[in-house]
Amino acid sequence: MRRLLDHGDLRIMMLANLNQKPSHGYELIKSIGQLTSGLYTPSPGVIYPTLTLLEDQQLIVAENTGNGRKSYSLTPEGKMHLEENTDVLEQIAQRLQETKSFRRGSLLSDEIEQALGNLRALLRHKLVTSELDETKLGQIADILNDAVRKIEAVNDALSKEGE
Repeated sequence: MRRLLDHGDLRIMMLANLNQKPSHGYELIKSIGQLTSGLYTPSPGVIYPTLTLLEDQQLIVAENTGNGRKSYSLTPEGKMHLEENTDVLEQIAQRLQETKSFRRGSLLSDEIEQALGNLRALLRHKLVTSELDETKLGQIADILNDAVRKIEAVNDALSKEGE
């Protein structure tokens, strides 16, 4: 199977997202994770430098919205760049559709894959923005370990039904 995203595809996907509505970096992370069915969820270490690059290229503009957050939107140049790359956007959409078709035979359901992608994106965002102290990290670990025990219990119950 070929690569999910080629060089430059993430920038085009981000521009396409921003063409639909202005967004914060974290919203872009979640949106791209959903578009790729959780197969690729970009980290803040990828998203934010790419946003800076797009801003430097004058394809997007940032607006401070408080709490140190920025909302990004397309500039007229960004809209033109996106229009010039509609073929690239169509190729990305085709690859994502092929990937979804290929994944239908996988063991994990789309809902579980999406939930895992959302969890990864959320935790990366919280860690990068330093919103988690030792206490919160411990609480999150407890919640995740509890979820593992509950999932194992569901699996054990289903296994016993099948016997």
